[in-house]
Amino acid sequence: MTIDPVDVLANLVAFDTRNEGVHKKSGKDCPEYVNNILEQYGFQTELLESDGYFTAFGRKGQGKFKILFLAHFDVVPFGEGWKTDPMILKVEGDRAYGRGTCDDKGNIVSLLLLASMLAESDLPCMTMIAASGDEEIGGSKGAKPLKEWLIKNGMFPDYIVIADGIHQEIIFRRRNILPTFIKAKSNPSKMKGTPETVRFTTDTYGTETRHSAYLRPGVDRHAMLTASKYLDLHPEVVVSNIRGAFVKSNVVPDWVEMDIIHPDSKSTELMYDLTLTNLIRQLLSISQAAFPTKHSDKGKIVSPNLLSKEDDLWTLYCDIRAMTNDDETVKKTVEDALDGKVDLFSLRVAGGAGYVECDPDSRLIRAMKWSLEKEGLDYRLIEGFGGSDSRYFAGEGSDLFDFGPEGDNLHGANEWVSLSSIKENAKVFHRLLEVLSRDKSPV
Repeated sequence: MTIDPVDVLANLVAFDTRNEGVHKKSGKDCPEYVNNILEQYGFQTELLESDGYFTAFGRKGQGKFKILFLAHFDVVPFGEGWKTDPMILKVEGDRAYGRGTCDDKGNIVSLLLLASMLAESDLPCMTMIAASGDEEIGGSKGAKPLKEWLIKNGMFPDYIVIADGIHQEIIFRRRNILPTFIKAKSNPSKMKGTPETVRFTTDTYGTETRHSAYLRPGVDRHAMLTASKYLDLHPEVVVSNIRGAFVKSNVVPDWVEMDIIHPDSKSTELMYDLTLTNLIRQLLSISQAAFPTKHSDKGKIVSPNLLSKEDDLWTLYCDIRAMTNDDETVKKTVEDALDGKVDLFSLRVAGGAGYVECDPDSRLIRAMKWSLEKEGLDYRLIEGFGGSDSRYFAGEGSDLFDFGPEGDNLHGANEWVSLSSIKENAKVFHRLLEVLSRDKSPV
């Protein structure tokens, strides 16, 4: 019996799987739900665990090759601007609204629909379906241990489909993510002047997404960089405090507010923070850090998404995306941008899992193109905007790509997915398995 995709998506959205790292993990109720459905269709399941993060896993069949379909059930925090409850599925025509509908629970529904189709077919291959619980914070506790578990148990796949993408596009390249942490000690200072609070907002063209990987410099406006431009235009101004809609490492804040002081020798003496002032002033310089990288169709992104103060220490987090794995060069370039401007306490650039660059003419991708054409679906072969769990599998010798349903506003308010595309993708995935299983393949 085929599942009802709307009911299953509603149930998945209702699970609170917001992932905020050590402060809030996504739990195991959702992956247990996924495994229960897989078991109904004859899959042998496992609930994998790594440091409190869970991954649903099921496998079915044996044969000439092994293929893994991997999605994720964790989601980013809700943020502001929702017109509906983000944990209650709202269906309007073909669109279903809710946190995670597009990124990435709609993809899970496609995979569960695929499982129901496989219950009625006997393809000569091993099909594995998994859903991890920490993709939104990097995948080191989900995709990475899953890969290691598959290798240990002799089940590493020949083909991999990362069900994490949008617009039914075949994604074969992705930039590396190089998390960057800048720390500097507060420097309280005094100046006579008049106070003012100024507010800056983020504006992304044509979409409400707040995923920093989707920013296009020169078109989109980042609230933190706008604040830096304000200080660039008003070099006499100093900053006493800053606050904003700081959500998560890869989420651009909707807004920030700076408490500033305009110098006035006739006014009252006020406190400001010299370190904070200089740090915000240099954000534009950091965003233009000129380190070497392979070409990316999506460009290089340096997105200052989080700023916090603990005791006397400011911490700025920048989400850096580029086609490079050279974290030491990136670190040196950021240091150069701050040299003589900000007295650093520490600067750390993590190497990330690496960028993804797969063969666009691989057998798997040729088979996917053929399957999409047979289902009457238009597609493009592209470089993806964000990172995904594909980073952990790209260097292991398997053919792979990322793919997902039609939808938008991921990581932003009013995230939505096309219900018809969820069903279409399940049919495409099943046709993909059929063509890969043939002795005389058309690709």
